[in-house]
Amino acid sequence: MFCRKIVSWLVALSFILTGAGAAAAASLRVTLLLEDPDPANPQAADMRRGLELAEKRFGIRARVVAAPPQEDQTTAFREAAAASDLVLVADARLHEVLRDNAANFRKVRFGCIDTGVRAPNIMSVTFADEQAAFLAGAAAALVARAGCLPGGAAGEAVGWLSGESTPMDDSMFSAYVEGARLIFPEMRVIRREAASFTDEAAAAGQADGLMDEGSVVVAVMARRADAAAVKRVAERGGYVIGESARPVLPERTLASIVRRLDLAVFDIVAAAAEGKFAGGRIVTRTLEDGGVEFVSPEAFARRSGITVPPRVFSRLEELRRELASGGIRLQSRRLPTLCDCY
Repeated sequence: MFCRKIVSWLVALSFILTGAGAAAAASLRVTLLLEDPDPANPQAADMRRGLELAEKRFGIRARVVAAPPQEDQTTAFREAAAASDLVLVADARLHEVLRDNAANFRKVRFGCIDTGVRAPNIMSVTFADEQAAFLAGAAAALVARAGCLPGGAAGEAVGWLSGESTPMDDSMFSAYVEGARLIFPEMRVIRREAASFTDEAAAAGQADGLMDEGSVVVAVMARRADAAAVKRVAERGGYVIGESARPVLPERTLASIVRRLDLAVFDIVAAAAEGKFAGGRIVTRTLEDGGVEFVSPEAFARRSGITVPPRVFSRLEELRRELASGGIRLQSRRLPTLCDCY
């Protein structure tokens, strides 16, 4: 009898605790603070999906707030922190605001996405996206040199177009160059930058410049300005490497460099909702764990109408295996931690 009472008490306690945990998750107030929350920005769209998934899974109270660089981002950050239990940031300028202000909100938890800030109330998720960029550079050079693009001539230049220069972009570009020149040491890799991640006219103009300089494949990393740049490259007869699993023009896309920002958002929210928030931890997601993806030309070949030689796919798979095994080691030019704030 006594044992049965103990078992009944434990079962009741588990229900109470489970209910309390569910209630705590449901009352969790989460703010995703973005410089450019427009769904036309592929990175913002990915993070919104992660937040929506967490909202469905845990019943949290979620919102997306804009903190554009031309406004007072510190005030926007402080207002978000005062009204939230968890605040997520994923832009370079907001990373600095987080570093400088998180200690003023010790009871608030923060998620830092795309760089590391090591502090007791901050959990960070960053990416070894140089791995996918390396494969993208190799793919661009392989396709360009194979002469399988319309016109049949072998190209000797590939391009890289970004919205702004950031540590993340610099690191990816360096790996892109390394991948391209592993395939063809004389390959010219030309880089141009638009005025910002939202200036579509500037991005289209820089795409023109890359085509004028002989680029046959252009990696477009311009965020909300992606569409304008991709369309201009297509109009000029070029092909692109994108930054989303949902490319602007699949028929003109050779490959994609994908950072699973949706998973990063979901993982941090899940940790907070389940009582597993790891303050002070910096997680680096890779090709091997699926946090970074390289969508190869094989996925787009039929839609692009290009007959890509099978040796291109087999060579890319060899390089992927070498990255996974450590046979190829890439140097990340990211800031590994923006701050060890302990």
